[in-house]
Amino acid sequence: MMTSLMLAAGGAAIDPMSHVLPHTLFGLDWFTNHHFMSLLVLVGGIAVLMLVAARVPLKADTAEGYVTKGRITQLFEVLCVFLRDEMARPLLGDLTDKYIKYIWSAFFFVLFGNLLGLLPISAFFGLIGVESLSHAGGAMTGNINFTGGLALISLFMMVFVGVKENGFGFIKHMWPVPFEPLYLLPVMLPVGLLVFVLELVGLVIKSFALCVRLFANMVAGHLVLASLIILAITAPMVGKGASILGATAFSFLELFVSFLQAYIFTFLTVIFISLGAVSHDDHDEHHGGLDEGAKPGDSIDEMLTVTGGGQ
Repeated sequence: MMTSLMLAAGGAAIDPMSHVLPHTLFGLDWFTNHHFMSLLVLVGGIAVLMLVAARVPLKADTAEGYVTKGRITQLFEVLCVFLRDEMARPLLGDLTDKYIKYIWSAFFFVLFGNLLGLLPISAFFGLIGVESLSHAGGAMTGNINFTGGLALISLFMMVFVGVKENGFGFIKHMWPVPFEPLYLLPVMLPVGLLVFVLELVGLVIKSFALCVRLFANMVAGHLVLASLIILAITAPMVGKGASILGATAFSFLELFVSFLQAYIFTFLTVIFISLGAVSHDDHDEHHGGLDEGAKPGDSIDEMLTVTGGGQ
C-alpha cells in the first residue's frame, strides 16, 4: 500500500484494484497474476517449510537438544502442534496422524496466499521498471476460481477419507432407509433416493461454503484497502493523512484476517472430513450420551464428567 502511494506521489499511474482483479501476464490470456501468485506460494511455501523442518531437532543426546531453536522455527512448530492437537485430534481421533499432512498443507497454502496478497509486489516491479510484472501481485484467495479449486480438493478428501475408512459404510450412511419389509419397498425406495440425493447435495454445499467464505472475506478486505488508497491519492492533504492512517490500521487487521481465514478454512475442512471418516458406531462408542431418562449429576462420575472435575 505504501509503495502504491509513493508511485502516485511520483506521478506514476497505478491501479488500486490490482490486488482484486485478475490481470494477464507475459501476453498469455490464460496466465494471470493469480496463477503467478499461486506458483510463488507453492515454491516459496515449500522452501520455507523445508528450511524450518531442517531446524527441528529429531535426534539428540540430551533433553535440551530436542528444544527447537529460533523464533521463526518455534512459531511454525507451535502452529503445527496446535493444528494437530487442538483442531484435528478432537475430531479425527486416531486418524489424526494419518491425515495431518493434508491439514497442514491446506492451512499453510491458504495462509501464505493470504499473506503474499498483502504485499505490494506489483508496485515493487513497477518501481524497478519491470513492466511485464507490473500486475504480478494480488491475493489469489480473492479469486473465486482458486478458492473453488481448494474447495474441490476438500470435497475429494471428504469422499476419499470416508470411503477409505468406512468402505461401503460411507455410502450406507447416506442411505438410511431399510429394504425391509418388502411390501413397503415401493414407498421407501423413493424416500431413500431423495435422502441419498440430499446427502450428495450436502457434500457439494459444504464445499461451496468453503469456497465462498474464503473468497468473500479476502476480496472484501482488499476492496476496502483499495478504496482507502484511492482516497489517499485523490483527497486533500488532511484527507490523505486520515486515509493513510486508516489504510495502515486496516492492513494490520487484514494481517489478522489472513491467519483467521486460513484457520477457519482448515477447521471447517477437518469437520467435514471427520463427518465421513469417523463412523457412527465409533462416534457412539466414544461420545455416547447418558442413558435414556438419566440427567447429569445422577451419579458422582457423571457429575465429574459434565463439570470436567474428573480430569
